[in-house]
Order: sequence, then structure tokens, then C-alpha cells
Amino acid sequence: MDRYHAIQTFREVARQGGFAAAGRALNISTPSVSRLVSELEGDLGVRLFNRSTRQVGLTEEGEQFLRHGVALFDELESVTDEIRQRQKQPRGHLRISSALAFGQECIAPAVPGFIKRNPKVTVELEISNRTVDLVQEHVDLSIRIGGLDGLETSSLRARKIFSQSLIFVASPEYIANHGAPDNLDQIADHLFAKQISGGWGKIHQLVSDGKKVPCDIPESFVVNSPSAARNVVMTGQAMGLLADYLVADAISVGRLKRVMPQYKTVEQPIYAVFVHKNYMPAKTRAFIDYLIETFANRQFPQKNRLEGS
Repeated sequence: MDRYHAIQTFREVARQGGFAAAGRALNISTPSVSRLVSELEGDLGVRLFNRSTRQVGLTEEGEQFLRHGVALFDELESVTDEIRQRQKQPRGHLRISSALAFGQECIAPAVPGFIKRNPKVTVELEISNRTVDLVQEHVDLSIRIGGLDGLETSSLRARKIFSQSLIFVASPEYIANHGAPDNLDQIADHLFAKQISGGWGKIHQLVSDGKKVPCDIPESFVVNSPSAARNVVMTGQAMGLLADYLVADAISVGRLKRVMPQYKTVEQPIYAVFVHKNYMPAKTRAFIDYLIETFANRQFPQKNRLEGS
């Protein structure tokens, strides 16, 4: 039995959820897939899949082998890839998951430049606020904002690629019609499009003159999407406390102005999270390096433009 080929086939069946789909992905026949899996099961002395006419599911032993055995196989592939790629371009399929707004506004627009630089890499980007299981879902990289609780006790590692702060903004039309608050005591007199996602966003920790100040924005209009909150603010009918990267372009062309510039939130780091391996695949390392380079060169408007002066 070709154990390497058999484990590769098992992994693809688990990933695709079926023998025929795995065969198409590997460009081999369905009977060949079945034979290789059966040989692996015979070698291990356990059944890896529960098979029926309608579906294929992992057994308990299959789940264990996928989590631990295939992880070693992936490590071997990573070592092989690292050695091969030292003098070559990164290659292969890169699966990325990203937080919603940052993925839409920053990650997705960055991908074409990365592919142009690394034409042998294909990219699949999932934009969602759910926390993916990188190991179980075979995701190479996850872009996460804020804390990384529990990361140090897991198999995951992270590199900071960017940071964001939330700033108060309003459109020139809103300011002309309603004025702008000068301090936090006046925000109750204004309509805000307040972003709350789960437990995040109910109360913000602001920084002013080096001191942290809690801020509870009225909840007369709550939305769970930062992009939607920005769109509301752009109509001129409400104010917002929005990520600087999300409003930088609108500020630079005068469609939005910064309000109460003496306040902003504590900076939130944005991380690229990946499964720890002694040998990181070249495609993953190249993409992380590319993001760090891209965002280091990202130009926000100067302070006076941000303040709308």
C-alpha cells in the first residue's frame, strides 16, 4: 500500500464528504478512492468511515485519525513544500477566512495583487464573523480582530498585520443640519448608527489625552454590520463611531468628517492566525508577509484632514 497516497485520499474524502467528490478532486476513479481507503482501514485495523447509500461520515476513529494522523501528514507536506519552494515561487490553494468588514474592505482588494505576484497560488476567501476551526475545516489562515484568548494553549499562532481604532464621524450634511457634539456629554442629543455584534460594541473604551474613558452610545438605532453603519452615516442622517480604515477614503474626499477628534478607541490589533507548524507552507508565509507589507504602506489621511479642518 502507498500509505502517503492512501492518507492523502482519506483526507480528501473527509474534506469533500464523499468518495466520488474526492475522486474528482484528486483526478482518480471512485473505485480507486474506495480501494485506497479500504487498504488504509485494513492497515490500521479500524473503520474510518460510516458508509451508506446517501452519505459518508467519519467514525470516532476516523475523527481521531483526521485530527492527529492527518496533522502529521500535513506537517510532512509542509516540510516537503518548504524545501521545494525555497528556490521557487509559492504554489497551491490558499484558504483564508476573514472578519466581515475588514475582509470586504481590506483583504479582498489585496488578493489580486498577491496573485499577480504569486501566479501559482489560487485563493479562496470566506468572509464571515464566525470563528472557524482551522484544523477541522482545513483553513490555512484566519484574519481576526482584537483579543486572542486561549491562543497560547492551542496549536494556533498569530502575527499582527494591522491595527484599527474607531473614530467619531459624520457627513457635512449632518453637521450642517444638526451640528456636531463637542464632547461625550452631548452625544445623547444626536442620532447614532451604533454597531453591536454579539457582546461587542455595547460600551467602548475611548482614549483622550492619554486617559481611558468609557463611552456608552445611545442605542436608538443598532446595526450589526460596520459597513451598514457607515452607509447610514453617509446618508447624512446619523453619526457613527467607525473603524478608521472603513472611513478613511470617504474622509479624504470630504464625504465624511471626523467629529470630536480628541476621542478615539483603544487600538485593536488585527492578526493573521494560522496552525503552528515547524515548516509553514510557502504560500501561507508569502500571504502574511504580503499583508504586512501592504498595510504598512496603507496611507490614511493626515490628522488635519481626518478632523475635517
